[in-house]
Amino acid sequence: MKSRAVAIVREDDTVLLIHRRKGGAEYYTLPGGGVEEGETPEQACVRELAEETGLRATVESLLHTLDNAGRTEHYFVMGPATGTPRLGGPESERESGDNQYRLVWVPLADVASIGLKPDAITAHLAGIPRP
Repeated sequence: MKSRAVAIVREDDTVLLIHRRKGGAEYYTLPGGGVEEGETPEQACVRELAEETGLRATVESLLHTLDNAGRTEHYFVMGPATGTPRLGGPESERESGDNQYRLVWVPLADVASIGLKPDAITAHLAGIPRP
């Protein structure tokens, strides 16, 4: 089974999310992607964060691991990030009028009400310590 590594990047009381519009649906996700052969979930998380957002950060701690539609997902709280957020990687290549990606800083207090996917991670984000 393929696994996914997900980055939780905080800045003050906000968290970096990807606002998605796809096929008429609108929702948010955290940056992340598949763990490649020979790579640890932590390494994949650092790589995926850099590819998708242009940010550099190290893994601070594992927040939660969950099964999402048959795929194991590892959610990592990241240390302070450097760089300027910009969409990159396959997300920037797949973008079209009906498939949009936008990097946004969302207040942690608002995460429960915005349609973050998967729903199961929302409750865990509320408990992450402030940087």
